[in-house]
Amino acid sequence: MNRIKIAIAAMAVIVLGSASVAAQDLNDVIEKYNAAADLYAGKNYIEAIPALEEVVALGLELGPDATEMVQNAQKYIPGAYFRLGGAYIQAGDFDNAIENFTKAAELGELYGDLTTSRNATGWISRAYNAKGADAFNSKDYKTAIEIFKSGYEANPTDTDLALNLAKSYGEDGQNEQAYEVYTQIIGLTHSKYADAVAQAKEEFAVYVITEANEANAANDTDRAYAILDAFLEVVPDNPAANLVYIQIATNKKDWNKVIDKGEAAAEAQTDEELKSNAYFLLGAAYQNKENKAKAIENYRKVTTGPNLNSAKAQISALQ
Repeated sequence: MNRIKIAIAAMAVIVLGSASVAAQDLNDVIEKYNAAADLYAGKNYIEAIPALEEVVALGLELGPDATEMVQNAQKYIPGAYFRLGGAYIQAGDFDNAIENFTKAAELGELYGDLTTSRNATGWISRAYNAKGADAFNSKDYKTAIEIFKSGYEANPTDTDLALNLAKSYGEDGQNEQAYEVYTQIIGLTHSKYADAVAQAKEEFAVYVITEANEANAANDTDRAYAILDAFLEVVPDNPAANLVYIQIATNKKDWNKVIDKGEAAAEAQTDEELKSNAYFLLGAAYQNKENKAKAIENYRKVTTGPNLNSAKAQISALQ
């Protein structure tokens, strides 16, 4: 840390009234700055911070003569808060870490230390994630939600916090809130968020399919359809959700639903056997609607899997 050492004896002595007082006041500010510098250099950030802040306050009160002192002190205050935050996070004291990183971010931006401000913002997120993970791993999902939500509000671009928040909502049974956060993540278009978007789509699908199957098992088929429809508006090409949709419709003999969704469900599949399964269900729906041509067309698209022989048999029967 740069130090300004000005020996009082070497200063021009001003002997006139208030000018003499001002010179003495400047000497006091210089001495306080040097003392604060020693604390900072010795990594005593807890005492260095108020000492540096006192230099700023006194220097601003003194006026232009102390501008250099004020600027030097302001230069180091964000860094002191940042390093103190780091010490707290190493000790596992996440609350104090967040408090000090937040001050570092705010004052770094205020005093023009944008590097420290950006770094502090990143560490705020890490502290929230670490604190929330403790609650989540203890299955205290409501506490985890509070922590991750606070972190996400502090840094809305942190997808780790967003994913953790959504998963906490899901594990706590607050599916609507989970789906809202997952949808926000999926809406991010920058390539740097690609991995987070992919993870959100995968986790989102698990909760949706589970909820839809539970609704269907409770004979609430309309709700199952509504859950899947809402999800497929956001992630239209999800293979599992598409296939579950037409499986539920087939079990309920809702042939119009199968026909309406079947082609998209088949096209969404990346596995040939699952694609064949989807076409088999679509062929069966057309057959039950007595549309022989479309039934045969779709049965012919069954090229592998457990339904292959049945599809061939149905083609022969229909012809």
